[in-house]
Amino acid sequence: MKTAAFYGRYSCSSQTEQSIEGQLSVCSQYAKNNDIVIVDTYIDRAQTGTNDNRAEFQRMLKDSATASWDILLVYAIDRFGRNAIEVAINKQKLKTNGKVLISATQRTSDNIDGTKNLDGILLENVYIGIAEYYSAELSQKVLRGLQENLKKGLFCGGIVPYGYKVIDKVVHIDEPTANVVREIFEWYSSGKSINWIINRLHGKGIMHKGKPFLPNSIYAMLKNEKYTGVLKVKGVTYTNIYPALVDEEMFKHVKTRLDQRHFGKNHVKVDYLLKNKLVCGYCGKPISSECGKSHTGQMKYYYKCIGRKKYKNDCEKKTMRKDELEQFVICHIIEALNAPGIKDAIVESIYSRQLQEQKAQSVLQLLNKELKQVQQSLNNVMNAIEQGVITTTTTKRLKELESKQQDLEEKIAMEKAKSILITTKDEIRNFYEKALLLEPKMLIEYLVDRIELFNDEAIIYYKNPLRTSPDDSQGFSFYNKKVKMQVYMGNKLKFEHIDMLVKMVV
Repeated sequence: MKTAAFYGRYSCSSQTEQSIEGQLSVCSQYAKNNDIVIVDTYIDRAQTGTNDNRAEFQRMLKDSATASWDILLVYAIDRFGRNAIEVAINKQKLKTNGKVLISATQRTSDNIDGTKNLDGILLENVYIGIAEYYSAELSQKVLRGLQENLKKGLFCGGIVPYGYKVIDKVVHIDEPTANVVREIFEWYSSGKSINWIINRLHGKGIMHKGKPFLPNSIYAMLKNEKYTGVLKVKGVTYTNIYPALVDEEMFKHVKTRLDQRHFGKNHVKVDYLLKNKLVCGYCGKPISSECGKSHTGQMKYYYKCIGRKKYKNDCEKKTMRKDELEQFVICHIIEALNAPGIKDAIVESIYSRQLQEQKAQSVLQLLNKELKQVQQSLNNVMNAIEQGVITTTTTKRLKELESKQQDLEEKIAMEKAKSILITTKDEIRNFYEKALLLEPKMLIEYLVDRIELFNDEAIIYYKNPLRTSPDDSQGFSFYNKKVKMQVYMGNKLKFEHIDMLVKMVV
């Protein structure tokens, strides 16, 4: 007695479970008539057959390698797929795993016992071709219908933007909410913040579709080009669907402000290297960034204890100049990293890693692996062609794979040429010394865990793999000559823990 797995699929949400029940009923009767036992089921709901990116379908393919069933039973070939090339490739996967694809209502290229069905070879390809043609034609009809409705100025579905309403498939302005939209654009254009706008709306008792306004809903509204009367679909612009609520000049002004206030652009272009690293040694509160103008109008940048600044406590921590403090910390780190033993160990490690990578040729291996996969895909396409599956999709896929194969072969040749180059230890040493000076932010980010800051000393705590040792201390002069700071290296660089530093320099 043969065993089988049932695979069922319906295409869209307008269909129901009755579609699956009908497929299963027919397949169960077919199995009973042919002495087959269905031992497993795979069902994809509201999934297209034009590609194989379907959860249950992929699970079925994966299970076929180890599953006990012999046959994959479907109602019709188009339930398995409607893309000729993918059907051929996935059928080959089943065949490789010792499984056969059988339809309960159509003749297939394989019989239940695994033998070839000669007339089924021809008919199966006809079924697949018809299914693919049907999908392509349906897609064109839907798109054509959509375009015709849009030309007539008809609403074609989707979410109706706030400020509009739809009556008999025509979009109309909903004056009460449209006035809210206009106010939001005017407020933001005049410089008001999103939070100010939300508070103002809520103060007036105005809601967004029955719920409080959220920042995301305001941002989405300000970016929605439909409010200018413009709708873009598939590269075509329509101006007859949405009546304009704001003029183009206003929309452009708002867009410019949104772009300027994009993440990071609204902040002063000053990089505080020790941000989130400093803790007050007196009250334990974080030390935050601070700026202000001097009596001459020049901007000054500082680090100030948040306890003294925000909570008005009795903390005695003084404000410290940004550049001086950062330079002090960076000099200390570079001094430690430039110690002869540490520098030699890192250079040696980088050099050794270079040799290992050259030997492993990891990039080359990945490229060769990808090339092998492409060649396998080419073989699958050629097998599909030999079976008579010659369609526009097949030809297009063949050209794509051949182009990718050529590109990979060129990259492999370049990688092989690179592998003969090697950097000397002196070159590594020179680059290392320059890299430490060029990347102070990276040094602090990689190595420093936190810094306890006092008025006359700083305790720097390094991240692992750096270890701290209070006994190992070394004095460094602070740039402000009136202030001397003593740094207690909670930590000393260890030769056996330099991998992170190597990664940083490389």
